[in-house]
Amino acid sequence: MFENPQILSQVKDKDATSPSELKALIFDIQGHSVHDGPGTRTTVFLAGCPLHCVWCCNPEGLFNNPTIMYSDRKCKLCYRCVEACPYNAITVNREDGSLIHNRKMCDHCLTKECLDVCFHEAISVSGEYYTVDELMQIFQRDRQFWGSEGGVTFSGGEPLMHREYLREVLRRCKQSYIHTTIETTMCVPTDYLMDILPTIDWIFVDIKHMDPQAHKELTGIDNRLILHNIRKVAEADWEGFIVVRIPIIPGLNDSEENIRATARFVHDIDLEVINILPFHRLGESKYRQLGRVYELVDQTPPPEEHMTRLQQVIQSEGLICFVGHKTPF
Repeated sequence: MFENPQILSQVKDKDATSPSELKALIFDIQGHSVHDGPGTRTTVFLAGCPLHCVWCCNPEGLFNNPTIMYSDRKCKLCYRCVEACPYNAITVNREDGSLIHNRKMCDHCLTKECLDVCFHEAISVSGEYYTVDELMQIFQRDRQFWGSEGGVTFSGGEPLMHREYLREVLRRCKQSYIHTTIETTMCVPTDYLMDILPTIDWIFVDIKHMDPQAHKELTGIDNRLILHNIRKVAEADWEGFIVVRIPIIPGLNDSEENIRATARFVHDIDLEVINILPFHRLGESKYRQLGRVYELVDQTPPPEEHMTRLQQVIQSEGLICFVGHKTPF
């Protein structure tokens, strides 16, 4: 029905004999988060994503395995990692003495001997496997700081790609009266999304572009499944709350025509809120650490007056619109 060759093949859960022993790759857990749902929250970033947005601010979340990150700013060029690597994946540039990493080898290395000899923390690993029990222990530790409106938020990457793991975590959260929020692309199988919907209280979902071809050029996949799933959730007998987000990338998706088309889609399916997020380059350094090229290195954030104008366009379609990450609810 939809053109999504990567979706099912990338859904990853570690094999387990019981639900609580399921493991998922998590690349960050942030306590005291105030931008990812109501109140104060613990935000969990799960690795793996069906999209490859050119502006992605969490490129470490695109990997399905723990991944080496190298900071040349911290590196003292002691070369201990060169000597320690049994695969000769790290070599010295003869011209300036800098290090060259064979990323194909480093990205799939299982032993990571270089970590043990890097005393300046120039080499690190993004991603660690957590069981359901381990994650729930963190939530129980943090919940005293959430207050009456807080809870947990699952982000990524795409958290819904960890199908059985997230199903079990959400079930356990529901049992423990923990408020749950999902930040999702919704580029996942519809039946799975609808199955876990009763265990989700809030959803943030991006509409990155309304035109299917433009969406594919920006993310690698068209938007048909995403829009289909948003509509299905809006039509469902679900008591939760959904916020549509639009990342505003100047010159790529910030035309008034696209923003108005998005607003009309949201209005037509009886949703009420759009959140527009201005582009930023905060993830740029991560691309260097991963040995990847950041395509939008010369891109600048949209001016404040432009964001205000787009907000007015959305509001003229009868919707609530807020700018930035602060949740006004």
